[in-house]
Amino acid sequence: MMNKLKNIALALIVLSLSLEPVHAQVMEFAEPAPLSILNSEAEELSPLVSADGKTLYFVRGFHKDNVGGELAGMDIWVSQKDSLGKWQKPTNDIRRWNNYENNAVIGVREDNSVVYLLNSYNRGKGIAFTKQINGKWISPELLPLKWQENKEFVGYYMHPDFNVLLISMKGDDSEGMEDLYVSVKDSLWNWSTPIHLGPTVNTEGFEISPFLSQDKKRLYFASNGHGGFGGADIFVTQRLYDNWTVWSKPINLGEKINSDKFDAYFSIGRDSTVYFSSNRSGELSNIYVSELKGLKKGENQEYAEQLIAEARQLLEELRGEDQSREYFIDFFPESAEIQSSSKQKLNDLIKFLNYQSYKELILLSVAYEPEDLGIHKKRLDELVKYLKLSGINSSKIKIKESNNMKRGAEEKLFEEKDGIVVIVSY
Repeated sequence: MMNKLKNIALALIVLSLSLEPVHAQVMEFAEPAPLSILNSEAEELSPLVSADGKTLYFVRGFHKDNVGGELAGMDIWVSQKDSLGKWQKPTNDIRRWNNYENNAVIGVREDNSVVYLLNSYNRGKGIAFTKQINGKWISPELLPLKWQENKEFVGYYMHPDFNVLLISMKGDDSEGMEDLYVSVKDSLWNWSTPIHLGPTVNTEGFEISPFLSQDKKRLYFASNGHGGFGGADIFVTQRLYDNWTVWSKPINLGEKINSDKFDAYFSIGRDSTVYFSSNRSGELSNIYVSELKGLKKGENQEYAEQLIAEARQLLEELRGEDQSREYFIDFFPESAEIQSSSKQKLNDLIKFLNYQSYKELILLSVAYEPEDLGIHKKRLDELVKYLKLSGINSSKIKIKESNNMKRGAEEKLFEEKDGIVVIVSY
C-alpha cells in the first residue's frame, strides 16, 4: 500500500508540474496598434517608458538621420507626451548619448534623474550611466562592475531601483544561444557575478530582451525556444520563493501580442500601457502599443490546483514515517564535470523539491574502483555549487564522508559507475 501511495503521489506531482502553476494567470490585452508617431521606414526596437509615463526611449536603426547615417550604429530616440497625453515626434538630438556605435537606453532611475545606457563610450564594454544636472545630461560614465561582459550579442535591463541588472548573453554555462542572467547589487554596492536563471527560463534557443516588473516578481522576455506563433514570442514567468533561479513555467502572452514573425522588447508602464517591437507588418520592426486589460485563470489552473492539493495530502500521509528517495549522479572516471544528462536529472529533482518540503539532501560520493580522494571532493563541491545556484537551501545539504568507499550492498540500486548518491530525506 505504501509503494502504491508513493507512486500516486509522484505521478500527481509530475502531472501538476506539467500544467500551469497555481499562481499562473493568463493576461488579456487590447488589440495592439502601431505607434505611428514613432515608426518610420527604418527599424524601431527597445521601447522603454519612464516611471512617470511621460518619456519614451527607443532605438532606431538603418535611418538616414542617425549619427553617421543609415549604415552606422543604432541611435537613441526619445519622445515626450504633451499636455493631452499624446506622444510627440521623436528626436535623436540628445547630446552626448549618440555616436557611431550602437546606442540604447537599458534603464531609467525611478525619479528620472539617471538613465542607464549600453556602454558605447568607454571602450564599448559593460554599461554606462548619465545624470541630469541643472536640466542637462552629463556625458555618459562607465558603471564600475568587478565583472564586465563584452560579448558579440549582449543585452541589459536595469531595474528602476538600481539593484537588479538582467543580462542576455551566451555564457559558458548557457543552455544554447543567448540565455538570461541576473546580477544583484549588495549592501556594499557590489554587483554579483551574473547568475544563470536556470533551465525553466533558458532553452537551447535564444532568450533576449528581459524586462522586470516593478515588484521584481514577473519577468517578461522573448524566446524562440519555448514554442509559440513565430520566430520569437514574448513570454512571462513568475519568480518563486524570492529566488533568482526558481521560476514558473513561462506563459506565452498570446496571439494579440505575438505574431508569426519576430516579437520582442516588451515593456509595461505603471498605467498598464504595453509597448513592444514587432516586424509583423514588414521586414523591419516597428513599435506597437497595447493595454493590459486584466487577468484570468488559465484553462488548466483549477485542475492543477486540485491535483496539487491531492498530491500534497498524500505526501503528508507518507511523511508519517521516515521516507527517502535516492538518485544517482554519475561522472566519467577521474572527472568532476557534471554531465548534461546528469544536469537534466538534477533539474528534474530540483523542480520536484520546489513543490514540497523535505528534511535534507545527503550527498555520498562512491566509486566502482578506487579513485583519488581529491576527485571525490571536487565532485561534491561541483554538485553543492550547482544545487545552491538552483535555489536549494545550503543548510539542507549534508555531505556523508565516504573515504573513497567502494560501492556496497546498499548501492546495488545504481549502475557500476563513479558518482554521487543524492538521498532526499523527508
